[in-house]
Order: sequence, then C-alpha cells, then structure tokens
Amino acid sequence: MAKKHKHPEHVNHERWLVSYADFITLLFAFFVVMFAVSQVDSKKLGRFSESFQQALESNAFNSKGKGLLPHESEQPKAMSQIKPDLTKKRGILGGDKKEIKEALAKRASATRALSGLKIVELHGELVLRLPERLMFAIGDAQLEADGRVALEIIAEEVAARHVKIRVEGHTDNAPIRTARFPSNWELSTTRATAVVAFLVATKKIAPDRLSAAGYGEFHPIASNDTPDGRAQNRRVDIVVVAESGQEQEEPTE
Repeated sequence: MAKKHKHPEHVNHERWLVSYADFITLLFAFFVVMFAVSQVDSKKLGRFSESFQQALESNAFNSKGKGLLPHESEQPKAMSQIKPDLTKKRGILGGDKKEIKEALAKRASATRALSGLKIVELHGELVLRLPERLMFAIGDAQLEADGRVALEIIAEEVAARHVKIRVEGHTDNAPIRTARFPSNWELSTTRATAVVAFLVATKKIAPDRLSAAGYGEFHPIASNDTPDGRAQNRRVDIVVVAESGQEQEEPTE
C-alpha cells in the first residue's frame, strides 16, 4: 500500500488581527469614556485613570487628572472663573432698588419739592422721573429752587448705595431756535449736564458714578398732540443702575 502523505500545515499569518481587534476595542472604549467625562469631575477622572492604567499597564494618565497632551492644563476652569459673574451688572441690585423706592416715597409725602416725582422701573433700571415744571423754566436750563431741593434729597438717598447715576434730558417736539439752544438736542443735553453739575456740587456722589445724556424729543413717553402729553415729555430722568465695579474691556476674538 502506498503511504499517505500528510499535507503540510499552513502557517496562520492572520493572528495579528486578534491583537489588532483588541487594540481597536480598547481605543474605542477610551474615546467613549473620554466623551463621558468631558465635563471634568476630578474624582471620576481619577477613578477612570486608575482603572485604565491597570488595563493597559501604562502611565498614560496620572492621578491628578491632567490631560493627554503634554501642555494641556490640569482641568478646564469653570465658566465663573473664566468670565466674571455678570448677573449683578445688569440692572440695579434688588435690595438697593427697593430701599431707594421706599425712602423716596416716604420723603415725597412730606416734601413739596418731591410731589412731582415719579418712580418707574424700565428694563431692570430704576428711573426717577422729574417733570420740567419742577426743574426748569420753559426753554431754559437753569435749575429752579424746587428742583435743587429734589436733587439734594435724591443725592442723599443714593449716595450710600452701590449704584451709578445716568441723567437723561428730554423735551417735547416743539422746535427751539435760540442763540444758546439751536435745537432740542442742545437744550436736553444742557439740562442733563446741569443736573450732573449740581449732584457733583453736593459732594455726596463721586463724579465717576455720574453721566449725562440728551435725547431731545426722540424718546417721548406720551403723545405730543396734547398739552398734557407734551408736558410729560419735557422731563429729566435720573436712571439708577447697579455699580459694576472696575470696568475692563473684553478681548475681541
């Protein structure tokens, strides 16, 4: 009988696929876990790093929660650390707002000069509205006696608060053309700066907490078609806002 010849065994050249598959699986697991801990929690990241070291027997991570890249910082800063909290910069602080309103309402009941004062809230700001008849003669920017009394009281009430003051001058739409005031722009702006100058003179409010703006007839609060509406539009608004502290320019990207 003829001997049966055994066929030579073929060498398996694809065994590397097993190791490669294990590596791909570990790599996939690594990225899944990194995505899961993208909101860095130092305790969770520490536990993950320890487990992953044991699995790979490597020092890819350290227990302090540093990133993968050599120059990567240990942990990203929280948003409150990157940018200052802006919640207190928008509008006036609630406590100061309430105290100013209550104090001025109480003093208005006993002071004739404050009888025309209106206190309103607009867009988170406190507006102390003073009518023209209290502050100035028609077409003039010289402060009246009652207006000075009203401003003195207002200065006393806001001086100790953490607030800033923006004085806004407003007129009706009746045109004015004088040597001093060629238009309502000049009249409203001069009135606003006159109020600021008086508040500075009281030495109760620091000048860097004050600003002035003139809006002419372009921010009416009533119709200019009636005498009463025009009287409402001729006013000075003292806008009280939260003091935001030292102002810094934000870098542009």
